[in-house]
Amino acid sequence: MFGFAKISEKNALGRVLLVCAEAYKWIGSGNLQTDARRLLDGLSKVLSHYKDEKEPISELLKPLKLEIKAMHKPFYAKVKKCFGRGCFVPEFDSDKANRHIPAIIFANDRICAKITNGETDKAKTMCDAMKSYPGYIFGEFGALSSEQFYDLVFGFFPKLYGEEFMEPMECLFK
Repeated sequence: MFGFAKISEKNALGRVLLVCAEAYKWIGSGNLQTDARRLLDGLSKVLSHYKDEKEPISELLKPLKLEIKAMHKPFYAKVKKCFGRGCFVPEFDSDKANRHIPAIIFANDRICAKITNGETDKAKTMCDAMKSYPGYIFGEFGALSSEQFYDLVFGFFPKLYGEEFMEPMECLFK
């Protein structure tokens, strides 16, 4: 068994962001069962512990892995590598990631609300946008300014559905 407590908090955060990206792809492709809400809630819970000295993310990786494995077997097959020794976590700015964690948690809550309300098309559209967010944190969209990334990835939702999605978090992209 891989000793998660021995990895850095930054590496643990990177692994959780990789799992988030896969979760958004998975849910966005139509896997909207009740477990999808539990998965997003679990990821939000772990993210909320970044830089928590009493219960750091590195100590929550194993319980997250076990929960995903028990509740989301098809999804676990997609993210198993994120919990192993050979997991490659791209270099990223941990301060930038820390600033954006509240926005990811906010988005997860909004997606869960849409799933709960039966608004599956909106939930899938939100996940389609969110699947790019970890990549943004990892620097995959370096050719775009933060404002351009926001407009490209999140700007279409209000135009499409006439309601807000990430607008309360737009200030993070200024």
